[in-house]
Amino acid sequence: MLLLTARMSCSLDSSSTCSSKKWLESLWSIPKAELFVDSMYSEVVTSRLLTSFLKDLEKKMNTPAMKNTTSLPETFGSNNSTCNAPETTYNAALIAIYSIVLVGGSAGAVSMTWKMKHDGKTVTSTAVINLMLAHILFLLTVPFRLSYYILDEWKFGEIFCRLVSAMIHAHMYLCFLFYVAIVIMRIFSFFQEKTMQFYRPWHATATSLVVWSLVLFTVFPLYLKLYGISKTYNEKQCFQFQDELKEEPVKYMNYFSVTVVFMTICALLAVQMYILMRLANKHEGTFLKQQQFGAQVKTLLFLLIMILCFLPYLGFRFFYIKQIVANPCSLILHAINEIFLALTAMSCFDVLTFLVAAH
Repeated sequence: MLLLTARMSCSLDSSSTCSSKKWLESLWSIPKAELFVDSMYSEVVTSRLLTSFLKDLEKKMNTPAMKNTTSLPETFGSNNSTCNAPETTYNAALIAIYSIVLVGGSAGAVSMTWKMKHDGKTVTSTAVINLMLAHILFLLTVPFRLSYYILDEWKFGEIFCRLVSAMIHAHMYLCFLFYVAIVIMRIFSFFQEKTMQFYRPWHATATSLVVWSLVLFTVFPLYLKLYGISKTYNEKQCFQFQDELKEEPVKYMNYFSVTVVFMTICALLAVQMYILMRLANKHEGTFLKQQQFGAQVKTLLFLLIMILCFLPYLGFRFFYIKQIVANPCSLILHAINEIFLALTAMSCFDVLTFLVAAH
């Protein structure tokens, strides 16, 4: 308005050109009231523009994409994490796997326990009975896992979450130990040409009590005391302890256990192949009909169960530990790791394999 008044003053001048001096004089001739109105008008326009800009910015900030980057989401690992909550697209696979394990494993454990209750004198039968006990203890925790994957919320407290999380790992390593004991006893029986037995029935019970005492009163208390306490976790989520892998002792303990399992399986598999080759050379042409060959095939089944159920998870573990530390928010890594871990529970079907092989 101020500029328009000045220009109108210039246009009314009789001269062909309006000098800058006259133009400036016209500016000074404007009443002060009009200058005040112009000033107020400018402030109102500026205020409206600023208000409009802030409203547009608020709308953009309230969009889902901006919420994920500007607000604190549900944590994937810990409450201090910046990761989103894990997607549930792989929950269906986990629910299917654990449901099959619960039904098939329970039926197999009951059948095998009934079959083995009258045959507890040999070292192998004692190991198999303890193997069934490990399966049963693990199967008791599976319904809680299914509840979490179905409801997408943990309702049983942090301590019980760590206990259930520990149980699947304990189940895998206990089964591995019992498998190794069974395979070694059968290998010794082959070379000594006799079945290894306990001299007294209570020897088998005492041996089992020693093993389970070490597990229940040493391994589990240490696990619950030391694992899952370095970070603050969301109590409504469970099995999200990947942040613990950033701790050097936890990382190297995982590397050590995976390496030991790999080396043990490879060594036992090499010995078993040697035994089969020795039988093939000794009974050339008829070794498939030999009773010893059938016994060694059963031994080979234990090794195959370890290879098919445990090695995929343990092999991926090397890659997972390295990548999850560098990319803690990778939902794909977490999903693959959980599915491979669930597949270790398929070892519960070993009892059905043994029953089929026995017939």
